[in-house]
Amino acid sequence: MIEIFIWVVFSLLGIQLLILALLIGWKMKNLARENEIRKMMVILKPQFEQYIKGTQQAEPSLPAAKRNRFKLMERMLDEFLAEDLQEEQKTAIHILADKHLAEHYRRTLKKGNWAERINALYFIEDFRLFSLKEDVYQHFAKIGKRDEEFRQCIRVCATLQEVRLMDAAVESKDLSFGMIKELLYRLDEDLLKMTLGRMQSKEDISENMLYAFISFSGEHQIDMIFPFVEKKLLDERKEVRLKAMSSLCNYKKMTDPAILSGFFDSKHWQERMYAAKLTGACHFEQYKPNLIYLLSDNIWWVRFAGAENLKVFRGGNHVLEQVSTDHADAYARDIAKHMLTREGANFT
Repeated sequence: MIEIFIWVVFSLLGIQLLILALLIGWKMKNLARENEIRKMMVILKPQFEQYIKGTQQAEPSLPAAKRNRFKLMERMLDEFLAEDLQEEQKTAIHILADKHLAEHYRRTLKKGNWAERINALYFIEDFRLFSLKEDVYQHFAKIGKRDEEFRQCIRVCATLQEVRLMDAAVESKDLSFGMIKELLYRLDEDLLKMTLGRMQSKEDISENMLYAFISFSGEHQIDMIFPFVEKKLLDERKEVRLKAMSSLCNYKKMTDPAILSGFFDSKHWQERMYAAKLTGACHFEQYKPNLIYLLSDNIWWVRFAGAENLKVFRGGNHVLEQVSTDHADAYARDIAKHMLTREGANFT
């Protein structure tokens, strides 16, 4: 019995020592590979930098041994992208990446494990590998799980201006508001214009897509989308109208200010609040009396928006001073006093 126990103990110890030896060997091999790549980087990076910047005409030669070529080029080009380069220099990097890295990423999307595919997708986006557009879309179409691979794949599709992606996004109920805004941020003008056409012609637009499109357009003040946003002020859905009003506050303009008049008496306090904000953002002098009217609103946020946007106009503080002492409504007097005593008040 004791002999069996000792044999088991020594067997386990032997297995542990074998595993340790294998780990040490693996670590040493990786360190040797890293040292070899670093040495090649010291030699080749200055040469490729001159080539990318146009001071050297011929592309530098890579080492004859293929073992570390891919990792060398990936790391070197990634470091170049992190620098402040001109557009033509970034284009040169993208061309080099397409030549030396694209085929490896194509194989990784088909046969790599989850982590390798995710890593490949990030580099495909960073290097703008348009030659892999179809591969990425086909991979996206096969993903069933809505995990980080799905999210990164859809980001890459947007970066590579994949038209079919936006068809799916307009109708999809699965994409979040934030994810759709990420996609819109990556679109060029042509695909954004095409997406606008889809939004105008389709009835079954997902709510998240509509909200994100309206918000994104205002944040970036995209002129070609402005008419679409302004039209949504007349939408029958309250949330759509609110998103449009918020977006127009960023645009700081309206082609038809008369539309705004009906919102000062809206039954929804959020619309009354945004009516005040839009008045200030667009400097609509004709609605200053409406702002004074809103100082008596029974919702604090509406009163605050009215008072805050009165200050935008010349003589706004003077009006607030009068309200703070003479107005019959206690709500109006309190909000006027509050606005006048806020830190940094500008008495004009």
